[in-house]
Amino acid sequence: MFMNKRNLFIAGGIVIVIVAFLAYGFFFKRPNIVKPKVGSIVEAIYALGTVKSDDIYNLKMGITSGLTKLYVTEGDLVEKGQKLIATESSDFSSPIQGTVTRIYLDKGETVMPGISVLTVMDLTKTFIQISLDQSSALRIKKDQKAELSFENLRGTKIIGKVQKIYPSDGQFIVRLETESLPAGILPGMTADVAIEVAKRDNAMLIPANSIHRGQIRMLRNGNPVTLNVKIGAVNGELAEILDGQILPDDEILIGKE
Repeated sequence: MFMNKRNLFIAGGIVIVIVAFLAYGFFFKRPNIVKPKVGSIVEAIYALGTVKSDDIYNLKMGITSGLTKLYVTEGDLVEKGQKLIATESSDFSSPIQGTVTRIYLDKGETVMPGISVLTVMDLTKTFIQISLDQSSALRIKKDQKAELSFENLRGTKIIGKVQKIYPSDGQFIVRLETESLPAGILPGMTADVAIEVAKRDNAMLIPANSIHRGQIRMLRNGNPVTLNVKIGAVNGELAEILDGQILPDDEILIGKE
């Protein structure tokens, strides 16, 4: 009787181990299987953009002179032609309409040649500027659509487009133009930017994480197949497969064998 109970106990333990092993294999080793689907996909380049003013005046002197008077303070609105400062040699007026955003010197100080005295900026004439790496910049073209969103204004989507792209000191700068920006948006503020670089309709789509080094594993007519694929647009979750390499009845494998 004792041996029978012991044998039953051992046999039960073995069954538990086998079941656990099979469960582990089922849940952790067995690859997921998904069907490809036909649909639309949009691929975008993402970056952080900065609001810039399109009309900035930096007042600098060509000769050394003493600053005798300041007609404005920071934050003042000025009209074109309005006086800004007086020096021992001359008075200086604003060539643009805008806001005094910075005064660098105080009355009585000496103004040296080439040193900024103050800055006037038009806060109503703005654009968005982003900096990209080389691989991203190569995909940017004039007039591509861009979507912008500002922190605390996530429900407000602003549509813009690429106006130009150019190199600057080792960076690749993209200028975006918009019809208008929400009230309260000022130069220096930042926005999340998504530039649409590819859009496909009726594309053959599979999960992006099923692609490893340009290959996918799948079942075709129940037979395992490893296929080198040509990838089109990718949006982070899905990838477009080109040239009819994937058939509607294929079963794409995701995960380890």
